Amino acid sequence: MVRKLPYLVLLCSLHFCCYGQESIVNCTDSTFCVPSVIGLPRSKGIVIKREIVRDYSIRSSSDEYGDSNAELRRNRRWEFKVRAPIIMKDGFKMAAGIKYFVEEHNFEEPDNLEYPFYKNLENRSLRSIRGELFMVKPTKTNRFYLLRLSGGLNGDYGSDSFAKHDFFRFSVSPLIGWKKNDYVSYAFGVAFSYNFGRRSIAPIIAYNKSFNNQWGVEMILPAEAKLRYSTLNQKNFFYLKSELNGSNYSVRLDETQEELLYLNKSEVRFLLCWEREIHDWLWFGIESGLRTNINFDLSSEVGFNADTVIENKLNAAMVYNVSIFVVPPRKLLK
Repeated sequence: MVRKLPYLVLLCSLHFCCYGQESIVNCTDSTFCVPSVIGLPRSKGIVIKREIVRDYSIRSSSDEYGDSNAELRRNRRWEFKVRAPIIMKDGFKMAAGIKYFVEEHNFEEPDNLEYPFYKNLENRSLRSIRGELFMVKPTKTNRFYLLRLSGGLNGDYGSDSFAKHDFFRFSVSPLIGWKKNDYVSYAFGVAFSYNFGRRSIAPIIAYNKSFNNQWGVEMILPAEAKLRYSTLNQKNFFYLKSELNGSNYSVRLDETQEELLYLNKSEVRFLLCWEREIHDWLWFGIESGLRTNINFDLSSEVGFNADTVIENKLNAAMVYNVSIFVVPPRKLLK
């Protein structure tokens, strides 16, 4: 079983997509255009992540529920992801993934909470379970096409009081890209998503540039920007990055509520990251930095122009996480 494990790891990895670094060639009229560039790490097939955001305050205002404030001791988060290839042809590649995410908010004095929104946060877990589909269409020119589809349930969807479609969220991101050479690729597209908390449509610019085998930049704007450094043996990767995280949860303020409200959550993070090889196919990662809140409001609808029911302001806070993940073995990518 141990000998077979690296091959099982390969089946759980998206090494064909934009992130594999092996077998890279310049795009010509006799080869399919590979979107990746030299220096990128191997893709992550299985990821388990634990995260904590600590010690920050919340201030709330509402015409209906009044104003309040409180101190949060921590925001704990668990994340589990699996991705696996489905189609592996030279001219078309497809993979599927599953992501489960759960987070909890813990207040300093939970027994003294009276504000309904705070009591709801303390007593409920915000959960997300999603399926994802990734498609890459390379061509025999320097052009390629990317498509990501995602859909799943967000919020307190374990309740029997509401239909599951009340918690369903869907996103789609098509892009068209060009491979300039082995060190530069870029793409443009549009995203229908919840990156800003509420449902919105925004342009995407993706850009990968490696200055050499150790230094490079990776960008998917406005979602993420990273400066990358790796050791020569590529067993250590260091990142300085900023990222935009967003989601939308269907929630209730109490058990008797007949209608759902929508928690529009978005934040910007500034992080230092270290990823280290434990074994050829097994790695761990550590991240630490500052989280700044953009949106944490409750609205009556999902749309971008929905009326705000409770407006919340969160202080900046420190964030820490540790992860362990699986990548394809080197010998299977040669």
